[in-house]
Amino acid sequence: MNKQIPAIVLGGTGYVSGELLRLIVGHPNFALAGVMSDSAPGELAGKSFPHLAGVLGDLAFKSQAQIAALLASEPTSAVFCAAPHGAAAALIDNLLKAAESAGTRPRFVDISADFRFATAAAYEAVYKHAHGAPHRLAQFTCAVPEHLKKVTTPHVGHPGCFSTAILLASVPLLASGWVEPTLFVSGVTGSTGSGRKPVEGTHHPTRHSDLYSYGALGHRHAPEITALAFAIMIARLSSLAASRTTRIACSRFQGRFQLRRL
Repeated sequence: MNKQIPAIVLGGTGYVSGELLRLIVGHPNFALAGVMSDSAPGELAGKSFPHLAGVLGDLAFKSQAQIAALLASEPTSAVFCAAPHGAAAALIDNLLKAAESAGTRPRFVDISADFRFATAAAYEAVYKHAHGAPHRLAQFTCAVPEHLKKVTTPHVGHPGCFSTAILLASVPLLASGWVEPTLFVSGVTGSTGSGRKPVEGTHHPTRHSDLYSYGALGHRHAPEITALAFAIMIARLSSLAASRTTRIACSRFQGRFQLRRL
């Protein structure tokens, strides 16, 4: 029987963290070793995720210092970062430094946007702030796992929610040569994609019985889709009155077209 890999989740109280925990506790190759939440260290993880309380048991959130010590004690481990973009890069950098000092080799998967671009300039152009660890960018590969034959870097950045759905729908068509590398995409997303904290405009009661487009002239996921698919995506993305969903329809252009500035 193969030894299970210790798995650690960062950014413990958010919806993405909850999904990671659900997947890890049911995975045959992982053993959940720790969950980090600087906002609720010592609190039972099951309190934030009641649907997982039965399997999480007495597992409590750890502080960053406790996670650093855990990484230093495990020769190898898998770390899934669900911290917000803008905060994830510095957090990962600090934890990697602790592991490097101890001679251990954790593998990171970043779910935030901080390691989706190859250069700090590309990241800053989209998110309008400096990257938190530009010297780590070369250590990450960003891709949907199904589209990557081999990982050549020690760590992985995962595309965003809309990006993942669009890439899963479009890359097989593009790779087969059945369509030109210009696609029209229509997509909808639910309220959980906006995070646990209610925000005006994305809070579920506000979007109830409504469907509205956003980021119509420049969605932040568009540059990463273009970089990963080597194609131009013209997207119409909307918020849907649902909680958990991302739905995508891709269409190819027929004939010639011209984009005009409004």
